[in-house]
Amino acid sequence: MKKKILLLVPDDYSLYILIEKNLKELGFEVTTILHNSVRFKYKNISQRLSNLFRKLIDGNTNYKKKLKDAHAAACLVKEIDRFNRFDYCLVIRADFFHKDVLHKAKEKSDFIVSYHYDGLRRNPLIYDRIPLFDRFYVFDEEDLISDGKIKTYLSHNFYFDYEEVEKREPIYDLYFLGFYNDTREDLLLKFCDLARRCLGNVKFQVVFLPKNMDRLAEYERRGIECLTELVPFEEYLQRVEQAKVIVDFVISDHKGLSFRIFEGVKYQKKVITTNANVVKYDFYTPDNFYVLDYDSLNEAELLKFVNTSFKPIDESVRLKYSFSCWIKDVLNIE
Repeated sequence: MKKKILLLVPDDYSLYILIEKNLKELGFEVTTILHNSVRFKYKNISQRLSNLFRKLIDGNTNYKKKLKDAHAAACLVKEIDRFNRFDYCLVIRADFFHKDVLHKAKEKSDFIVSYHYDGLRRNPLIYDRIPLFDRFYVFDEEDLISDGKIKTYLSHNFYFDYEEVEKREPIYDLYFLGFYNDTREDLLLKFCDLARRCLGNVKFQVVFLPKNMDRLAEYERRGIECLTELVPFEEYLQRVEQAKVIVDFVISDHKGLSFRIFEGVKYQKKVITTNANVVKYDFYTPDNFYVLDYDSLNEAELLKFVNTSFKPIDESVRLKYSFSCWIKDVLNIE
């Protein structure tokens, strides 16, 4: 009989589609709940007028958000309550979910875990949710906590290992996709300029939120493709597969390794990364991973790295970082 798993996830990048696909290939029966799958409507004219009154009279702009959050939580609780029982529940980014939803998921599941692929300090709401879980995993060792009240466990990101039908040949020398972030702006722009001078086909894509649009023109001037919509994760992986070298610029708050590092492991591609923690991992070799900082921003060294062959990673090491191994570990499956 298939094991049943409840998956609570944000719909960012449509990452959940790939998680579903990998879980199903591993034999799970998957039920997915997206954090923003509920559309809000005022119950009556009184709620609408009350919201307008608060905004006009006292500048309160949170009333509608509270209504939306309460409505979404009630709907998601009702949706989960339709099911009898789950063997497992995996929550990704628990800070995106109302506590009522998490409590209902816990009530319906034999074993509930969370994986947090962001720094805990970036959203303090997460701390009072941690005790709800049988295991709460973080990807940054600086977020390890064990104080008697809260306990977190270290995990890592992964690469998807479901069967892929189509293989793609490289057409880019370097490829990077990421959100605009001011903490990585200076080095990113300097590196992009250098890479364009000495390499043939460099594809950099940066996603801009409305609050950052004032910086967009500068990126366009540097030949960077500026986006205002998210790229679905599956589409992003297709571009990764078409790259000779993956580029990884970390956000200053992050010490854990991004998905890009593990995509390099999967596709056996070189990675240029600003995350020096990569040297701590068993798959690291300077032949495959170039740690970038201002001191290593060197044209000759960059060309040497890009133009030498990838050094194969031992298969037993490579498989450790697959989704199949990761899910067995976080769900404590023998």
